[in-house]
Amino acid sequence: MNGTEMSFLSVIGKMGLTGQSIAILIFILSIVAIFVFVDRLIALKMKGGDELILAKVNEAISTGNIESAKNVCQNNGSPLSRVLFKGISRIGMPLKDIEASMDKAIDLEVFKMEKGEEILGLISKLAPMLGFIGTIAGVIQIFYTINATGDYNIESISGGLYVKMLTSALGLTLGIFAYFFYFVVSRKIKKNIFILEQGSSEFIDSITSPLK
Repeated sequence: MNGTEMSFLSVIGKMGLTGQSIAILIFILSIVAIFVFVDRLIALKMKGGDELILAKVNEAISTGNIESAKNVCQNNGSPLSRVLFKGISRIGMPLKDIEASMDKAIDLEVFKMEKGEEILGLISKLAPMLGFIGTIAGVIQIFYTINATGDYNIESISGGLYVKMLTSALGLTLGIFAYFFYFVVSRKIKKNIFILEQGSSEFIDSITSPLK
């Protein structure tokens, strides 16, 4: 194991300042991607029992107990309960005003959900580009070494080869993982948006008849 570690360190050492800088930048981006991904997974985990919340709210409203319906939402604190609370607070107003209020609440929740998503998308595109820059830097280093020394043997140009191959591999690997993170987060956001819109629609349906 020590031999493998030393071998890897020696490869990094032969990459030169440019290659090392790109490798470090890719490493930093990988830490950012993992942090954002984990943070989004935690933030996007919807509280369970959304159907039960909606049922309790509808039951309270059907008996005219608006305050009880509000309490159900306030005690839960989920994105859906916040959207429902906006609708409950507007009961007695025209239906279009209730719908507009809930739509704005949904937009706000979606804005919160999408926080960090664009970072993962950016990293998934930026990482391979950094790897490509490393490839170009490695080729330049190879030709510079050949021109400066007139030596074509593998040992004299190995530094450029290390830069070329390692930065490309690191950039592509991070790009793949970052895109996977982006895909997972995007799917969760879409699922949560569906839950909010479905809950809002069912709430509106439940109060439509009494309001007519």
